[in-house]
Amino acid sequence: MLRSINDVNLAKFLTQDIELYKNITKDLFPGVTLPKPDYEKLLNAINSQMIKQNLRHDKDGYFVMKIIQLYEMILVRHGLMVVGLPFAGKTSIMKVLAGALTELSEQGLMHEMKTIIQILNPKSVLLTQLYGNFDEVSHDWSDGILAVWFRTLS
Repeated sequence: MLRSINDVNLAKFLTQDIELYKNITKDLFPGVTLPKPDYEKLLNAINSQMIKQNLRHDKDGYFVMKIIQLYEMILVRHGLMVVGLPFAGKTSIMKVLAGALTELSEQGLMHEMKTIIQILNPKSVLLTQLYGNFDEVSHDWSDGILAVWFRTLS
């Protein structure tokens, strides 16, 4: 239960609020210490992808921590948004994680699957183009971009 609560909430907090959050969960779950998840294979794949994508490790491990948080968030949610300031590393984090999961899939590790990323600015298309459209006159349905992508990716 505590692992699920942490997975869903921890990545949303600002750095200065994390200690307060941990103290609150410590009071709610006294004496419970979570074992550290074994991400050795994932971390190896992340390191490999960072080398392939010509990225370097920061000294405090913040970049890799954010990749792990995104991975954990994906495990517990059907969909999510990655938000942040420009040039904060959002795209790089997604690309490294996608590459690492694909690498794990190719090696047959951690039951991962090949990862494909489709990027679309929803402001660049009309809602009817994004979701689909029902023509009142002909009673025909036209699939939107999302329907086509989901069909293709499934």
